[in-house]
Amino acid sequence: MKYSLAIAHRVCPALSKTAALFDDKYEMVKATTASLANALAGVNAKLTVILDGCPPSYARLFRDAFKGMACVSCEFVETPSIGNAATYAKQHDILSGMAGDAEFLYFSEDDYLYEPEALREMMRFLRQPGVDFVTPLDHPDRYTHIVPERLKVEVRATDFRHWREVGTTCCTFMVKSATFKRAARRLGEYGRGSGDGPLWIGITKERIFSPAATIGAALRYFAGRRQSPEGLEFSTLAAWKWHKLALPFGRRYRLWGPIPSLATHLCKSALPLPGGVSGARRP
Repeated sequence: MKYSLAIAHRVCPALSKTAALFDDKYEMVKATTASLANALAGVNAKLTVILDGCPPSYARLFRDAFKGMACVSCEFVETPSIGNAATYAKQHDILSGMAGDAEFLYFSEDDYLYEPEALREMMRFLRQPGVDFVTPLDHPDRYTHIVPERLKVEVRATDFRHWREVGTTCCTFMVKSATFKRAARRLGEYGRGSGDGPLWIGITKERIFSPAATIGAALRYFAGRRQSPEGLEFSTLAAWKWHKLALPFGRRYRLWGPIPSLATHLCKSALPLPGGVSGARRP
């Protein structure tokens, strides 16, 4: 392996309506890039930055952030404002080409602030048996949303935090290269329009055999409720459409998330709750 980690990092100059803590996208990317560079200190990494319709100042920002970091090889791919799904497909293509050269692959986005040890902790945990994917985020909706109960999940303790098996991530995740090769087709469905929920249900198989989830989703669909409050139920139905026979018969992969978070997602719905995400209580 030439690298410990290969990263395909998506950057867009438009500020999302759900962005938090920043009202200027360039300033957000400047802060998140500094935190990413800090987290990559000492990591032998190949970083490919996908600049989707970005002005030249964004490339300069990354060159400045990684200047003098001999351990990180940085290159750029420019795309003409092709959007979310298409840039994810570009990530998938880039990391497919890196799967033989890096131990781990990381799909990342431009709106995460990282803890200094975030990437090293993720790589260490991925080396444990029974761990296929990791996300850096402990999302608040695991504490605040009223969702159908699922089977018991495994929780593991490491030196600095706990990790638990989860069912979804916001398209920022790390995977072993060997796992990526086996799951590449299913991982590519997001770039073809599946959406985040159906993608991860197809990979983790969370609740796919729940009659309540599937029947409830079908009733809402035929009633014209395309966006229901019980989004997980709709995603379960959509997962059957996208993954077909791979859903019941393909391999089930295990996705894990940290408690507490290793990164802050700068989205209003993803910010830690008062007192810290892991200290919150479900209603």
